[in-house]
Amino acid sequence: MSKPTLSLAELNNLLRDIIEANFPDELWIVAEISELNVNARGHCYIDLIERDELTKKIIARQRGTVWAFQYRLVKGHFESITGQELTSGLKVLVKVRVNYHVLYGLSLNVVDIDPTYTIGDQARHRELILQQLEEDGVLDMNKEMDLANVPQRVAVISSETAAGYGDFVEHLTKNPYGYRFTMELFPASMQGDQTSPSVVAALEAVYKREDEFHAVLIIRGGGAKAELAAFDDYNIAFMVSQSPIPVLTGIGHERDQSVTDVVAWQAFKTPTAVADFLLEKMAAFEQAIDNKASAVFQSVRQKMEQSNYYLQQQQAALLGAVKTFHSDKRHGLERFASQTRYTVDKQLQQYKTQLKSQSAIIKQAVFLTIGRHGMQFDKYRYDTEAATRRYISDQFHKFSVYQEIAMQNRPEKLLKGGYGYVTHQGRRVSSVDQLAMNDEINIAFIDGVISARIMSKTKKDLK
Repeated sequence: MSKPTLSLAELNNLLRDIIEANFPDELWIVAEISELNVNARGHCYIDLIERDELTKKIIARQRGTVWAFQYRLVKGHFESITGQELTSGLKVLVKVRVNYHVLYGLSLNVVDIDPTYTIGDQARHRELILQQLEEDGVLDMNKEMDLANVPQRVAVISSETAAGYGDFVEHLTKNPYGYRFTMELFPASMQGDQTSPSVVAALEAVYKREDEFHAVLIIRGGGAKAELAAFDDYNIAFMVSQSPIPVLTGIGHERDQSVTDVVAWQAFKTPTAVADFLLEKMAAFEQAIDNKASAVFQSVRQKMEQSNYYLQQQQAALLGAVKTFHSDKRHGLERFASQTRYTVDKQLQQYKTQLKSQSAIIKQAVFLTIGRHGMQFDKYRYDTEAATRRYISDQFHKFSVYQEIAMQNRPEKLLKGGYGYVTHQGRRVSSVDQLAMNDEINIAFIDGVISARIMSKTKKDLK
């Protein structure tokens, strides 16, 4: 018994009939644009996907087509209403016709896209993130930070190849004031799926060196609104809210703010606007210093003028007082000088009389003293001469006695008397304790020297 069979063409025709029978009308579906490509003829091919709300994994995918004449209408209407390009990454409400082609399979023919849904979805997305940040109590945390009056050291989070980054650097470094800034780039992706993780990583790197910077700048140039929507991200916004230093943004939104802009210390439309703010901040501080210096100068000059006027008054009063004082003191000094001369002359006359009297007394006392000491000196001289003669005589007698003893103890005389002079190794021997058995000694006599060896020792008690 043969099995029923179908050809592939028959199966595809059957599927086409079933699908067209069950989907006769156009449908509105919600999906995310994963890819969008336009060929040379103007036909647009869209890859539509759906993600799981919790895991964000793709759970459905379908290919769609927008024919050239329809794509021009849909694209123009969408961009005029939303203010952004129709591109990948957008969540859209699309009107489709379900088709099944026996050669190319199932496809969706897109006939319309509702721009208000995309606007509302993005707004709802931002609103949910802002609500969560407010519930977390971090929405305005970074705004409470104090920005330095002279913010010269800045950490820049951007892509090195971004046009906005290049414009920012040139605008800041070539400023007309000549202000100098220290900038360090912390590279990050500014569009696509890697925006959130790379910006968060850059912020973490900056926070580890927070003492080195006055501000953090997140900048990029203008772009499609869908690209800029990457900054409607909870993770980036939360990291910005936790920043220990002020965060300034110049992401490029022209019409509205991203969530990152809302939580930042201050948001600017463009990177060059951020640069202008920093320059204005520096200029305002310099102007404040100049104003303070001018105020101090004016105050000092006023004080000096007041002090000069006061000094002139005091000088005039002092000069008059000095003249009066000088006149009074001059008359007083003249009287004092006259009295002093009279007193001094009188005192000098008395001293002269006293000196004459004392001089006569001193002369008489000197003569008496000299006479008395002269007799004593003669007596001392006589006694000294007599004592000297006696001392010399006694010493001469002692010398004669010592000389006689020395003559009696001369070596020649002792040797002639039978005594010998004993040496060992060139040293004189005066005791048996200085010699050991078999030591060789030399004995000197009056007529020669002999050598001997110690064969025995006998110690004599001298007590």
